[in-house]
Amino acid sequence: MRLSKWSKLQRLLASGLLGITAMLGSVLTVQANEAPAAAPAISPWAVQTLHEGEKYGIYPLAWYQDGTFQQPITTDKFQALLTSTAAKLDKLGFSKKTDFSGPKATDTITREMVLNSLYGVLTQYELPEAFEIGKLSPIDYLQKKGIVSGTIKSLGLNQPCTVEQAAVFASRLVTYTYDTAQGGAKGLLWKATKGGNTLYLLGSIHYGTPDMYPMQKNVRDAFAASDTLWVELNLLSDDEEALEYFKESMMYTDGTTLKDHVSKATYEKLQKVTDKLKLPRDAFDSYKPWAVSTGLSLNSTRVSPSEQPQSSALGVDMYFLQSALLSGKPIHELEGIKLQADLFNNAPPDLQEKELNELLDSVLNPDAASQNTAKQLIEWQQLWAKGDLDGFTKSFTSSPQMMESALAKGLFGERDKNMAAKLASLLEKEGKSTVFVVIGAGHFVVENMVIDQLKQKGYKVEFIR
Repeated sequence: MRLSKWSKLQRLLASGLLGITAMLGSVLTVQANEAPAAAPAISPWAVQTLHEGEKYGIYPLAWYQDGTFQQPITTDKFQALLTSTAAKLDKLGFSKKTDFSGPKATDTITREMVLNSLYGVLTQYELPEAFEIGKLSPIDYLQKKGIVSGTIKSLGLNQPCTVEQAAVFASRLVTYTYDTAQGGAKGLLWKATKGGNTLYLLGSIHYGTPDMYPMQKNVRDAFAASDTLWVELNLLSDDEEALEYFKESMMYTDGTTLKDHVSKATYEKLQKVTDKLKLPRDAFDSYKPWAVSTGLSLNSTRVSPSEQPQSSALGVDMYFLQSALLSGKPIHELEGIKLQADLFNNAPPDLQEKELNELLDSVLNPDAASQNTAKQLIEWQQLWAKGDLDGFTKSFTSSPQMMESALAKGLFGERDKNMAAKLASLLEKEGKSTVFVVIGAGHFVVENMVIDQLKQKGYKVEFIR
């Protein structure tokens, strides 16, 4: 069952989630027109580990699709995996005793060679006593710490190691090392309680980086202990009716095109943008201004079209949606696809065109403002990973793009009242329940929004540092 769910979410990500990823900023036309990629060949036992490990940036997602994932790992890939794993562990800040270079080139890379090499990567650092280094042989140590499982006989140490197996071993090593060092991204996490009910409230960054993973163990444990996951909308929903509604909301269905709804100057500016991005000149003709704006929005953050699926897949909400899907945890929506489609679709046409022009200008004439937007996203990601609530709040609330634009103002206010009311109803339920909630961090840090409203209703809400 897990494998079929994994295949489903991989196909969704590969196909760009149709219009839904457009709302998150992907170049929707390019991705929606691509044929869905075939589900990668992944062993059921490896699914959960790879879900974590692929976020760490220690191997490219292209390895899933290049046809060699179940084949013996090559020297080039093995060296690349060791180098990137070491780079990931470097970020923990341990002093190094030596630099580990890995084994010399060989025709066959065995499982024993991979495990010994990963042990060598770990032991190049000056590690705290908690790691218990030096008390066991490398293989025995890795077995004890859960990086490899099975008896010596069943491990097949002399057998060639596949790409999949090597990726799993490296991923487990990273998770173990970060957890033992009490490292990882802290995130912006609150806990609200009433009687026997608990809400864990995690502010999301919709576009992520490998530096945001692994998340600290206490965040992952809170999710694991929760009965259900609540999100703004389920990006992995198989509600075909809702998906179709969103798609239709994005597009003109009356026979008109974008050219009929915006000024000649705006449309000509869009033509220049499609030329610059090497897209067909009619790429966005069927879409409404707000859909085009969201489809182009990542240009202001300097994320290239080729990087967009990975950036979206590394988003905090997507991570937990995938985790819930794979673990069978029920997913509930605070708003849903239709509500968010209406939110954008009902914006006045003149406002939609104004926002579109601003985005087109930022693509055609990158300036200090657009560069600041890119830097700001990076800053938010870094502050989120550090768990710096004060720093994140100051940065977010001082952003004109997030606080002053007319469209941005529509993203807060009434929506937050409705979400706070739904969350309050979860706290008021009879019995005992634990719920994990993931919504955009801005809804938590802006004054008088979700967190403040829950406090005003009399609930105990504390930030987990």
